[in-house]
Amino acid sequence: MKEVGVVNRLVEKEIAEIRAATQEECASCPLNESCPTHLSGSKNDTILAWNRIGAEKGDLVEFEYEEKDIVKGIFSIYMVPFFFFVAGLVVGAVLEKGFNIHIGRLPNLLTVISTIVFLTAGVIYVKEKDKDFKIPSEITRVLVKASYFDSLNITLQTKK
Repeated sequence: MKEVGVVNRLVEKEIAEIRAATQEECASCPLNESCPTHLSGSKNDTILAWNRIGAEKGDLVEFEYEEKDIVKGIFSIYMVPFFFFVAGLVVGAVLEKGFNIHIGRLPNLLTVISTIVFLTAGVIYVKEKDKDFKIPSEITRVLVKASYFDSLNITLQTKK
């Protein structure tokens, strides 16, 4: 999918933060409400993209990304902790009911504790995997250089 945005800042030599305007296509997308690039609720959102063509801050650029990468990201953020949560419920219930193991006098306390432990482990797992995050977007071309906007005394909004 191709989008248009303004380079907000250069994070590293070949990585740029882009402020992208929400497109009409996003309104009809079933993932619109949970899309990581649109979760903030504003009309402009930032994403990271490879900047192998040397775009500079303030440039109007076209960038591209695969929708499958967005879906994989959403799955890992929401479903992995959910699976850990369910596993914690099952483990706790099996220990209490199957093996008759109880903590204190409260019924189901072991299930609650194991669920919390497993859910925490799931969130930590997702955070650790996030460190291996690969940037799925790439700037494909510069549409308008920032210097052109400067010559016309036009400032594009690059900050929230």
